[in-house]
Amino acid sequence: MIWKERGVKMKKAQKPRKNKKTGAVIVILLGLLCAVSTVKSCGTNRAAKQEKVDDIVYVGQGSYDPANDGKIVIVCGELKVLEPAYDDELGLTIYAPRAMRSAKKLKLKEWNAPMTEENMEWNSDLGVGGMEIFQGEADVGTYHLSDEFLDNLMLGREYEFDEETLSEAGLTILTDRKYRGEKFIGTQRMGREVFEEGDRRYQYSVPYQNDGDMVTVIGIQEQGTLTYVKGPAPNMLSGELDKKTALQKSGMSSGGVSIFRVVLTVLLLSTGIRMLLKKRDQKEDGSGL
Repeated sequence: MIWKERGVKMKKAQKPRKNKKTGAVIVILLGLLCAVSTVKSCGTNRAAKQEKVDDIVYVGQGSYDPANDGKIVIVCGELKVLEPAYDDELGLTIYAPRAMRSAKKLKLKEWNAPMTEENMEWNSDLGVGGMEIFQGEADVGTYHLSDEFLDNLMLGREYEFDEETLSEAGLTILTDRKYRGEKFIGTQRMGREVFEEGDRRYQYSVPYQNDGDMVTVIGIQEQGTLTYVKGPAPNMLSGELDKKTALQKSGMSSGGVSIFRVVLTVLLLSTGIRMLLKKRDQKEDGSGL
């Protein structure tokens, strides 16, 4: 009777180990299915992307052709800032078609302590008056860039003002030693190191391309205007580029692989393999008997 009870216990203890092996096989199969699905999806995306790429018209520095209306075109030409961005709050003109102003706001670490450098901290200000976008107008070659096109211009170059322009607006350049000598825009009072809690200091980010630069842009032609087309990132590139280079740099020539699917495939396969190896090691050292 005791032997039978022990036999029953042994059988019950063995079932989870068998189930572990079955579970490992199932996990690996799921990983393989996910891998096949990822490969098929990648092939489908590449085919669709290639078809779209083949329909793109390379205009280069050519003139307007009505036959291209409604099509995605690649245009090369000189960037002409017709109307620079203007910060009406601070009274500053930024000679770029688009600019973003970011701000840092001064706060005392201890509100009842004196206004010393150790007691002051500058925090990013994302509220009203903190981050703002300013936009002007621009052409590339013989084409006008629509407002929507400019809305999607990639920003990343810090704009530098001259002292005379800032002085006329009652502003000055501030250098923060704690921020590796980073430069900001602030009031002339702040330039004399006289601060008040709530003070803001600003920076401006503009496109990498300057007024007068040769650029390559990708958009939808609507008569003499280029409108934004979803896909190219960025939609304005430096220099006169051929079609292949422009598509590569804008990210439009890649097929696009789902990162989630790749991660899931690797996770499933690695988990299943680890489960099988663990089962094998247990069998070799006798712990799985």
